[in-house]
Amino acid sequence: MKIRQYSYFALYSGTMPAAEMAGRLQMDPDEVMVLGSKSARHRIPRSHSWRIARRSSESIDEQIEHLIDRVKPILPQVISLVAHPEVSASMNVVRYYHDPDGVHEAPGGTPSSECHRWPHPLGWHLSSPVLEFLLETGAELDIDEYDWSDSETTAATT
Repeated sequence: MKIRQYSYFALYSGTMPAAEMAGRLQMDPDEVMVLGSKSARHRIPRSHSWRIARRSSESIDEQIEHLIDRVKPILPQVISLVAHPEVSASMNVVRYYHDPDGVHEAPGGTPSSECHRWPHPLGWHLSSPVLEFLLETGAELDIDEYDWSDSETTAATT
C-alpha cells in the first residue's frame, strides 16, 4: 500500500491575522490561511492560521521532530502568543492511504540491514521531548487519515 503523509505545526486565531502572528514570532510561515478567504483547495477557513510544514517521505516521527527543531529558536515567542486567549496551537498529521503518489515501505523479505533505506510510512511514536513541546505550547495533536482506495478494493479488504 502506498501512503502519502505530511505534518505541520499551526497557530490559529479568529482575530489575529497570520501576518501579525509572523511579526510577533519573527518567523515567516510556510503556509497561511485567511479567515473567510475562498480557495479552490480548501473550504472557507474558520480562522487565520500560521503554519510550518514538512512534506517528505520521512516517518511521522521524523517530520514532527523536524518541525519542532524549526520552532525551538522562537519557542518563547510561541508560548507568549498562545497565552493570548484568541490563539491556539496544533500539531497536525495528515495521511492518505492507497495514494498513487505515496511511498511504499520496504517489501517483505527485505533484509533488516537494508530496511533503513526505505521510507517508514507505517507506525510512529511521540518521544518525551515531543510530548513536552506539545505541553509547553498547549498544542493539540490532530490526526487526519484518508483511504483513497476505490470502493471495490475497500470492500475486498473489509
